[in-house]
Amino acid sequence: MKACIVTIGDEILIGQIIDSNSVWLSQQLTNLGIDVVRMMSISDDDPAISSALDECLAISDIVLLTGGLGPTKDDITKKSLAQYFKRNMVFDQELFDKICAYFNKLGIPVTELHRQQCYMPSDIVTLKNNMGTAPGMLFKEGSQWIVSMPGVPYEMKHIFSEALLPELKENIPSLDSIYYRTIRTAGVGETRLVELISDIIDELPRQISLAYLPSLGHVKLRLTTKEANAYSNQLDGFVDRISERLGIKVYGYDNIILEEALKRDFEKTGLSLATAESCTGGFLAHRITSISGSSSYFLGSIVSYSNDMKKNLLGVKAQTLKVHGAVSEETVLEMLDGVLKATGAAIGVSVSGIAGPGGGSVEKPVGTIWLAWGNKEKKKTRKLQLSKDRLKNIEYTSVAAMNSLRLFLTEL
Repeated sequence: MKACIVTIGDEILIGQIIDSNSVWLSQQLTNLGIDVVRMMSISDDDPAISSALDECLAISDIVLLTGGLGPTKDDITKKSLAQYFKRNMVFDQELFDKICAYFNKLGIPVTELHRQQCYMPSDIVTLKNNMGTAPGMLFKEGSQWIVSMPGVPYEMKHIFSEALLPELKENIPSLDSIYYRTIRTAGVGETRLVELISDIIDELPRQISLAYLPSLGHVKLRLTTKEANAYSNQLDGFVDRISERLGIKVYGYDNIILEEALKRDFEKTGLSLATAESCTGGFLAHRITSISGSSSYFLGSIVSYSNDMKKNLLGVKAQTLKVHGAVSEETVLEMLDGVLKATGAAIGVSVSGIAGPGGGSVEKPVGTIWLAWGNKEKKKTRKLQLSKDRLKNIEYTSVAAMNSLRLFLTEL
């Protein structure tokens, strides 16, 4: 099956917001074995929507549209779709009652705009939206499906997962024949991974494909077969062989992320963790605490951005800062000692560097970052030489720190 993804909204075209919806939808469709053949962003007007539908319906079985379903006058997607598919607009009393109950609970008066939002095209499948007021819409034209969902990411994801996906699986039996597994690795690049497992990959039958999916600091390996009944067991066998070859480079499988793996491994040991952050500004702690239940092992963080904070909160010596500088192995080691003492954590990690894009020197260019991690008895350090992109440097450093902690736990 083939699919097209269309995002609707001038705010995307002028760069006011980033289109994350298309990326997420593409991932979900690919995992279902549906090939995405076109992605586009268009303005919220009739000619653009009609032209996009003409183009997409000519080359795909499913068209997913996001955006343009709000209550304001510039959100015209619903009416445009009704006109395109020659459907009447009918009032949905059930939707209106839901909106009234929602706004009455918040003490907000229901307006005529909210009432107008409840007119829906006839002969559609309404996709319930439990995260907002605008439902999704499924138009069926012969064997083709056209789906319209809100542009708000969390609403769109909810509708896709809870309302659309069951419809797809019920009506398209071939989706059940797709089987895939994902091996998640950290601390090793794509090229090195290829070298390590090339002989195993050479043995893959043509019915099993392998994709390398690299991102900052880690790489996913996804094995897929479109003949699940015949090849799922063989695919699992290749997952086991690859995992055995890669060893501790593998931190998990399928949907687990590094933050969850770190929580899993710390909870197995019963040890606690604290962080001391300079250039990452608390981002590492944010990543760790984004996982529910992280309080089971994570005690907290000291964000010591200035030298004074490093001295006053972490006990970094003035002489160390003067001789070696804030971005140095000596400083992150003293930061590590300080956070272990201040928090009582069993294990700590410290970070100090030049995230950029300014502030570098010949001796310490932008992207120079030092890490230290360990406990009172054993400490390790690492120097990173990254790019001039500030946000990428912060993100990569956080991934490197979490993976270093993960590996440290395996040595205890």
